[in-house]
Amino acid sequence: MDQKPLETPRRVTLITNKAANRGRAEKTGKKVEELLRSYNHDVEHHLPTNALQAASIAQDAIGDRRHLIAVGGDGLVHSLIQVCAETDSTLGVIPAGTGNDLVFGLDLPVALHTSVDAALKPAKEIDVLKFESDHGQPKYGATIATAGFSAAVNVRAEIMSWPRGASRYTVATLRELADLKRYDFELTIDGVEIDGRCLMVAIANTRAFGGGMQIAPEADPADGLADVVIIRDSSALTLLRMLPKAFSGGHLSHPAVETFRGNDAVLSMKDSDSANTCSLRTDGEDVGSLPQTVTVVRGGLRVAGVRPSAPDTDEGKENS
Repeated sequence: MDQKPLETPRRVTLITNKAANRGRAEKTGKKVEELLRSYNHDVEHHLPTNALQAASIAQDAIGDRRHLIAVGGDGLVHSLIQVCAETDSTLGVIPAGTGNDLVFGLDLPVALHTSVDAALKPAKEIDVLKFESDHGQPKYGATIATAGFSAAVNVRAEIMSWPRGASRYTVATLRELADLKRYDFELTIDGVEIDGRCLMVAIANTRAFGGGMQIAPEADPADGLADVVIIRDSSALTLLRMLPKAFSGGHLSHPAVETFRGNDAVLSMKDSDSANTCSLRTDGEDVGSLPQTVTVVRGGLRVAGVRPSAPDTDEGKENS
């Protein structure tokens, strides 16, 4: 293996979610560790068994001023940003999960060597979503917060054992369409009230979720604003025809789709006793039941190797 010239060896804490991508991430984590050691870095490699343990390891690394690198998917990143957000710590991300929506949204490389190189580069500040409710401490999200149909798809995909990869979201979508629910949300964006029956709401910091579905293709994770996308009440057939267009952002022209932009959003259910009460999810994780206040924290997270938006020449390559 060729060694990369290095000016200053770093003290690196590497955290791998060994369960990500049906266990394949553990192999990727070992390769990343070998590569970092070949660059003469001081590496501590951890394979936590749960999100709380991962966050604790990250907290210790931040306190010890170590460079933090995550190997996994959006779930692991979500755990780590709970301690990294609104601090001066830097997070490097090696994509090894199922969806990797944050990596896609930040145009980070996906091939092994180039993703490791990017994870060691200087950080750029990006925005994060901050969630506050009456249920406990604030939480953070890096990608998209969603409630309604899209959140239900995410929950279903999470418990499915087949198929693997991003196609799991497609199968979960089809199953949710078979019993399509409607939601009476109340939404306030920067003080402007928006309500009415709809299928879903997405509050987007980055442009994609669900393994590359660009629900908010113009979302900029460094502008201090969220792109809010609402899909109004429609038939299952209409939604089925619309969803494939979301992979390219073409769904935005549909009359059932409304878009807004803002820094602060409050989302609740109109009828708290409704059978369709639901939770808010971000980065594929549950952040609690409604109502919730979602605020864009400008520059609230430092991510290594983020570049100006440009096509990624490594896209589509394997990371192993």
